[in-house]
Amino acid sequence: DTCYAIYKTLFQDAYPFSYDLAELGQYYIAYHRLMQHWQQVMPGVIHTLHYEQLVADTETRSRALLACCGLPWEERCLRFHANPDASTTASASQVRMPVYTSSLGRWRDYRDQLQPLARMLREAGIEFDD
Repeated sequence: DTCYAIYKTLFQDAYPFSYDLAELGQYYIAYHRLMQHWQQVMPGVIHTLHYEQLVADTETRSRALLACCGLPWEERCLRFHANPDASTTASASQVRMPVYTSSLGRWRDYRDQLQPLARMLREAGIEFDD
């Protein structure tokens, strides 16, 4: 899902790796290896949170994330989408919506076209639901 979301987003002049499946695969593999390294070197320091987990149990996962960062829980964390402040991310419209599940597994609609990327990730030992 992460790679597909990056691949389908137009970043204009930024992130040229995002427009080529092979480069995107190499980038994601490098990221995955880097995260594995730091998790081995400093276990328990990096808090990993998968979007699937956040969607399934938003409050519990959000509380755990804030606790890991040493930040207090505030109920408005669950109402992030009501924040009127400007957002300049590629997903600016999405930050105005509550956590949603519609993007989960969306890559499967393009399974055939994404096979080269999926093969690269599997060969690198990266597991994902097929």
